[in-house]
Amino acid sequence: MTMEKMVIFHNLLDENARPAMERWFRRSHVPDVLAQYPWTNRYVLYYPVPAPEGAKNEGLYTYRIHENWAFDINLRRGGKGLVGMTPEPCENVIKADIIHIPAEPTEDFLGADWSYEEHPILRWVIAYRYPEGADKEECDKFFLETQAEEIKKMPGLIRFFSHKAIEFEGSALPITTDDNKEEGSEKLANLMRHWDRLSELWFECNADWTEAVINHPPKFTKPEWATWDKFPFLKPGDDFIHTFILESPDHDFTRECRPLYY
Repeated sequence: MTMEKMVIFHNLLDENARPAMERWFRRSHVPDVLAQYPWTNRYVLYYPVPAPEGAKNEGLYTYRIHENWAFDINLRRGGKGLVGMTPEPCENVIKADIIHIPAEPTEDFLGADWSYEEHPILRWVIAYRYPEGADKEECDKFFLETQAEEIKKMPGLIRFFSHKAIEFEGSALPITTDDNKEEGSEKLANLMRHWDRLSELWFECNADWTEAVINHPPKFTKPEWATWDKFPFLKPGDDFIHTFILESPDHDFTRECRPLYY
């Protein structure tokens, strides 16, 4: 049986809101999401780690990364029988992006031949979408046949795989609160924007990332559809978001928390 997962990147836009937002996640939002059980059969949290030098840009997400695992996102529970999800305690302090992917990568390019104890692991997790108006099939062909081969030449890269995103309309969680379902709202538009791929590049440490991406990168081919001058040639924050996490989740909510109700 195949698995799918929804990866949610969270950015905190106001540090003053951290205490209230952490309380909200712990007391309200996580139990709200768990009301989707057993559709959501794994729900984990990663806390991003400090980014390497040269990685800080508009596309860097530094607050929380959630993964919601399910057998089939399209068979999710709807909104019937539920009550409204608890609203956030602070307005306009969280930016969130969602990408739907197969749980198993669609391509595995590098590093499947070493065992766990051989390397410490710093995971560079990248979500990106091809520019509006570009031929998506041609863009993906460029990634697979050209850019992936160039990425494999990065010094210090120990693991590299990628997930082609699942086409999905709307939200994978029921939108039941007024602040989220207002048509035309910037918040809703951000949650609904489509991403084309999620890739992971693993290094042993921050210095190795800086060496590979900033100091001594391989020669990259710039595509005609580029929206940015530097690799991966997509504008940070618009077409490219990323974060740095370690190998294991910080929390597994399906084991640690209970739903508010069933």
